[in-house]
Amino acid sequence: MNTRQINTLWSSIIVEELIRQGADLFCISPGSRSTPLTLAVANNPRARFRMFPDERSAAFYALGYARATGMPAVLICTSGTALANYFPAVVEASMDQQPMIILSADRPFELLESGANQTIRQQNIFGDYTRWSFELPSPGTDTPLKSLLSTVDQSVKSSLRSPAGPVHLNAPFREPLEPELPDPDHPWALPLSEWRASSEPWCRFEIPRQEPSPEGVDALRAILAHAEQPLLVAGYMENPLDAEAVEKLAESLEIPLFCDLTSGIRLSKNCLPWQLAFLNEPFTEQFKPDAVIHFGGGLIGKQPGLTIRKHPPLHYAVVREHPGRFSPDHNVTLNVEASPASVAAALQGCRKPGQSTECSRLFSEAARTIEAEACSPDGAVNEVSAARIVSTLTGDNHAIFVSNSMPARNMNLFAAPVTKTPLRTALNRGASGIDGIISTAAGFAAGLQAPTTLLIGDISFLHDLNALSLLNHAWNRLIVIVLNNHGGGIFSFLPVAKVTDRLDECFATPQNFSIELAARTFALDYAHPITNREFTDTYKAALTSSRSVVIEVETTRPENLNLHRALQAKFKTL
Repeated sequence: MNTRQINTLWSSIIVEELIRQGADLFCISPGSRSTPLTLAVANNPRARFRMFPDERSAAFYALGYARATGMPAVLICTSGTALANYFPAVVEASMDQQPMIILSADRPFELLESGANQTIRQQNIFGDYTRWSFELPSPGTDTPLKSLLSTVDQSVKSSLRSPAGPVHLNAPFREPLEPELPDPDHPWALPLSEWRASSEPWCRFEIPRQEPSPEGVDALRAILAHAEQPLLVAGYMENPLDAEAVEKLAESLEIPLFCDLTSGIRLSKNCLPWQLAFLNEPFTEQFKPDAVIHFGGGLIGKQPGLTIRKHPPLHYAVVREHPGRFSPDHNVTLNVEASPASVAAALQGCRKPGQSTECSRLFSEAARTIEAEACSPDGAVNEVSAARIVSTLTGDNHAIFVSNSMPARNMNLFAAPVTKTPLRTALNRGASGIDGIISTAAGFAAGLQAPTTLLIGDISFLHDLNALSLLNHAWNRLIVIVLNNHGGGIFSFLPVAKVTDRLDECFATPQNFSIELAARTFALDYAHPITNREFTDTYKAALTSSRSVVIEVETTRPENLNLHRALQAKFKTL
């Protein structure tokens, strides 16, 4: 075999085995050195692929796809800085345990550290942020192809097993790179004849969910059985089955359940907005949980952490599958490493129901306050009302993706719990960055195969502007609601705002770019409602449209700050 045939066969085997393992979506950025891999994908009839001129956007798209499906997409790029552009999304995927496979083309050994063009050190470039990083040999007949198959299988397994995350395979290729049909009867290829004749992967594997130990279950049951004021917390949970199981546990035991937006059940009608209760001073003085069972990961807001710090509970237990430490306040007294669903099932019946905290009056008054202060039909649409209206109108066949900073906080605090079933809601909370949000939301919509609403701030929107080019495809339909306060609104809420007169200059980064012209540039529909009534009508129309649309909600940072302060001041004394 010549080099072209070797490269072609090598790449086709990698691609085919990835597909057989379920990693059949490829996010490809054009390049020369990756030619054998790119054409192997394009020539495989079972491969699905998208082309991305921007590797950074491609990686965040793959991240969103993983959030929706639980399966890794495969990123393919050429050598050099193309690979480095994946780094922000790799960090997010690693921190938030999302599967991802990176297949980077590289120069061969003889070109490294030699001054050759477009050549950098690609091996282990992502450091500890990968679950596995492996350097493939340059394709050659002295490497058994069975070892190539087992390497691909191990990459998928490493990406999916707990804790899930990114895997990097670095693949050097020698020129020439153009494809040429290989001889399947060549002695090098013959050992794979049975594999080629089948449709099965070389090595099958299972990823079991971790069950709790009997000792862990007994400890949790004892904690809840003896607690006078228990509290359940639903933090970040990727699997909807986990969230539903925790919701059912709280309902059956009649224990207050604090549902963070990242749990996936914050918008369920069965989950009361305890975020608002923990802003009420009389409530926090009365309700002092002596036992907290925290399912999943981190929370968006400071509630109920501030209350717990003020009145530390006797027991604080954390239940999640991840083996890493999760104790931001260093107050955890019990760690149970298991799936939240299995633990929730084991805790059923551990205490008599009927000992819940009654807060119906508080929740009703808080809802009326939000509606009166922020959501009057003829009042100006604002960041609070946009979040509340979206949560009220979004149907069960739709999904929501929320950007970090103010959109996440607004949806977490002010959303109305109205959906009968948990609404698919996602955020990039691993590192809580504002980069790649549009790309991630587009990948999330593609993975769900469902239209998705994205709430995003103007700076985050600007940061990922080129991702608007993705939204003219039917598989990436997004309703993009841009909360435009002409800068970084979150900084007005931080302590630094009170001690400097250079907030705008050094933190808020004021901007006046045209969101309308950005939408028009990418041939997207655009709307700019002024009142809450107009926003409601616009959003209802967008929900039934088959096209992506950008809806601009324009406010100012002082108006947003004053509205939030006014609402929270009223919540304190309801």
